[in-house]
Amino acid sequence: MTGPVTGPNKERDEKADAFAQRLASLEAERLGKPAAKGKGDMGVAARVGVDLVSGVLLGAGLGYGIDLYAGTKPWGLIVCFLLGAAAGFMNVYRFLNGQDAGVGYRRKTPDQQPPKREE
Repeated sequence: MTGPVTGPNKERDEKADAFAQRLASLEAERLGKPAAKGKGDMGVAARVGVDLVSGVLLGAGLGYGIDLYAGTKPWGLIVCFLLGAAAGFMNVYRFLNGQDAGVGYRRKTPDQQPPKREE
């Protein structure tokens, strides 16, 4: 059974981790991309998955309810399923392009300057 790393091995591992992080940061800077910070990509994948699944499920549920109420089986389910899938894809597109903030807001890029007000 192995315990926690101590002594010179612990220092060497910490130095190697710090070096690897610094190297990744410099490589990302060289390529003009923001440096990855740990498990950030997993958060993006989770958000994309939730957006897609929730759009489809909500659309299908709404369509099923319409079919039960109006007796239009299966057309409400089909139409609302397709609309929910389209809404899910649109949410993913907006999120990946930085348009997921409040209405009328976008993430600022370094080359964008705020509009000048005339006085």
